[in-house]
Amino acid sequence: MPNIVTINESVIRGAMPNLLQQKACLVSLGATSLKAGQTAEASSLSDVLALLAPFNTAQVAGSTSNENPPVAQSTSNTSSAAPDAGGSNGSAHDNTAAMTELTAMAQSWFANTTAGCWVLELGQIAATTIESALSQFTETYPQLFYAYVLPRGAQNDPNLPSFLANQSSSDGRVYFFLCGDKDGYKKLLVNGVGQKSTFYGAEYTGSVVREGTTAANTAQEHLAAAVAAQFCNARPSGLNRLAPMSFRQLTGITPWTEAGHGPNFADLKRNNIGFAGTANEGGVEGSILFWGTFSNGDTMSGWYGADWCSINVELQLANAIIEGSQPGMRPLVYSQEGINRLTARAQQTLDSAVTGGCILAQYELEATDFNSYITANPSDYTTGTYNGLAATVVPVRGFTSLTFNLAIDFSGQTATSSTKAATGA
Repeated sequence: MPNIVTINESVIRGAMPNLLQQKACLVSLGATSLKAGQTAEASSLSDVLALLAPFNTAQVAGSTSNENPPVAQSTSNTSSAAPDAGGSNGSAHDNTAAMTELTAMAQSWFANTTAGCWVLELGQIAATTIESALSQFTETYPQLFYAYVLPRGAQNDPNLPSFLANQSSSDGRVYFFLCGDKDGYKKLLVNGVGQKSTFYGAEYTGSVVREGTTAANTAQEHLAAAVAAQFCNARPSGLNRLAPMSFRQLTGITPWTEAGHGPNFADLKRNNIGFAGTANEGGVEGSILFWGTFSNGDTMSGWYGADWCSINVELQLANAIIEGSQPGMRPLVYSQEGINRLTARAQQTLDSAVTGGCILAQYELEATDFNSYITANPSDYTTGTYNGLAATVVPVRGFTSLTFNLAIDFSGQTATSSTKAATGA
């Protein structure tokens, strides 16, 4: 029998989450069996240790442009590792320092988060010449990672500051974490100014270590990796709101001692340099991060929240346009109703940002109406272009200084007044 009714089915699928903000890599300079430009995912410290490989000469032929995708299929130790990388003794086949550095990174990463990371191998190069290989990789694979943890000594590359400056646009969505001695940050400044894309942490090492105190063990801890782990560990939601990075607890990181370092602390704060200090003031054991900012002074949690908004608004609006272009009852067309639907999707996304603690609730969202926009931009309708959506958001931040005014009344008059008020006498 012929069908009386024909059913036309259409499928609506929600947007898959963008996981960029959960992706970070530990940069190796010849410590692993990976080829130069290759990455490997590691879900535990043992995965990173399995990549270590001394006396590897196979990496030399590697290139960041020959790996597509640049991900290794295995973390097994299949060959031996690289020569001088990141400060070894200069032997043609000695990558001991590079392996030690990567191990310290991995230990601090997994001490501060249960989330995995990637290892990016840049090959047999010194930390002081890291910019060329790093630049080539990021140009080939833009926004593949949200955070890069660089080995100690990278701040001594004279070409690195300009590279970091080029990554510091408001929509850059990439950050580089470095650490070293107290004054190492000075080599990263551009015209005396720190960069939004850069975190530099001053470890308790070198000349600042006071007699009778314990210096940071750089073979077993890495401040930049610990901070990056905390930074990328956020999963904003109603049950796990974004927290400030200032005073974040750091596991396995040696803090600066309090005594005798007042001038150093003031200098580090003034120049937006992070460091691990004690939490004794709050009656808490362990190390905490001071001050939770990037090198330009912007709060780290503020940029995380702003990036979350831009990433997810882009994702949701693109999803709405794609889904609205499929056959169905409500195609998304260029009209006032279409603008209203896109505005509603943007509002829904920003409301989620508020719920997740990424921005304050007092955001502004505006959409130019169809008639006004087309009147002002008549050619845009022909090309299907609409540039009338705009929002202003305020990222959240934490308290970094608090003054409590306490009056001491030795006369007892305050207590007398309180007693009279309570009794009505």
